[in-house]
Amino acid sequence: MEDKIVKNKIKDLVASVVPYDQLEKDHIENICDWISSDANIFRMQKDAVPPKHLVSYTPVVDSAQEKVFLFDHKKAKLMLPSGGHIEVNEMPLVAAKRELKEELGLSLEKYSPDNKQTEAPFFVTVTQTVGISEPHADVSLWYLFKEDATKSFKSDGDEYSKEFDDFHWLSFDEVLESSIEKFDPHMHRLIQKIRKYKK
Repeated sequence: MEDKIVKNKIKDLVASVVPYDQLEKDHIENICDWISSDANIFRMQKDAVPPKHLVSYTPVVDSAQEKVFLFDHKKAKLMLPSGGHIEVNEMPLVAAKRELKEELGLSLEKYSPDNKQTEAPFFVTVTQTVGISEPHADVSLWYLFKEDATKSFKSDGDEYSKEFDDFHWLSFDEVLESSIEKFDPHMHRLIQKIRKYKK
């Protein structure tokens, strides 16, 4: 059963996000209204129960080299950050760290270009999924994590081979110059928001 206190804490975290643009502002309002309703916000069963549910995205970035770590996702057929569904009554940052460990075998420091040392996500989006899974809406809370892009990466997380085919360190410019159809539809905006705050 979903805990109202946890739901309210998550709503407060989302409400504290400073929107990059009008679309993110709209998504913040949409998410807060949705959490305030009687709807279930955590996924109960694969792939789409309920048809709108919370996800923690965990983009790993090297801010000095302006690079982001992306993966060829088997189901979505896109290059995506690591991440996954938030368990019932799990706080989103806890979920983000768990997913990093399960999928990539990594324990990394949270990165906040806006210097907000809180449990709030850096970026939030609402997205209709694509690919081979049953269509649904992911309410994505994006948490950034720091890593050095020159470090070798060994794909030894428990879930890695189930989720991904390959991995890539891409420069921010490579992402922005590539068609958005290769990525999550909000990836360009994420990169632009990181650049806005890291200066």
